[in-house]
Amino acid sequence: MSLLKNTIAVQFFLILAYFLAKQPVYAQNYEPVKIQELAIKYVQAHSTQDPKGVLNISALPLDTRIPSRQCQSPLKVSSKASPPFNRQVTVQVRCTDKKNWVQFVHVKIETLYPVIVTTQQLDKGTVLQAEDMKVAMRPKHFVRASNIDSIDMLVGSKTKRRIQADKAINLRQICMICKGDSVIIFAGNEHFAIKTQGIALQDGNIGEQIRVKNVKSGKTIRARVKDVDSVAVNI
Repeated sequence: MSLLKNTIAVQFFLILAYFLAKQPVYAQNYEPVKIQELAIKYVQAHSTQDPKGVLNISALPLDTRIPSRQCQSPLKVSSKASPPFNRQVTVQVRCTDKKNWVQFVHVKIETLYPVIVTTQQLDKGTVLQAEDMKVAMRPKHFVRASNIDSIDMLVGSKTKRRIQADKAINLRQICMICKGDSVIIFAGNEHFAIKTQGIALQDGNIGEQIRVKNVKSGKTIRARVKDVDSVAVNI
């Protein structure tokens, strides 16, 4: 009787082991959001970070009708495009088990850069104050060479046209020194320097040369804009 029980126990163990062996060792469910995350991580791993900007990577939403999917092996993520990627890349997420399904995910890549934008609408002729501006991150293709990224540099500048709220401020829209402004003229070289009062005869921004009238001598000179209230002349 004991031998019969042992035989039955062994047979039961073998049957149980057979069914357990038939079960997949690795099986996971993948919601559409999880598939998108895998695509984003793939692009992040193959993207180069610009030290001056912030990398922003996002996936276009998948069709809401796509159900969750199971895969009995780790998913393989790849792309036909080669790094460095442009502003958008298609990523392929594939399951290589017997079902062999594949999902394509469109991923957007943006590098955001700091720019100065308005906190409110500014009318023409407004003298900029710190509270009129804030730093915001903008995509690279929206950032122009004439954009400025220093609020302190802009305080005291005057708007030449109306600027809508939350819009980037660029040098074409302002004058750091405007025609008719009183300015300090710094004249000199590496050995000495003098300063005197002047009147700006035209608009100018930092680094630009403008015509300035020396109040004391009455002469008109060309000077380079230093900041919102001074110009410099090399002697």
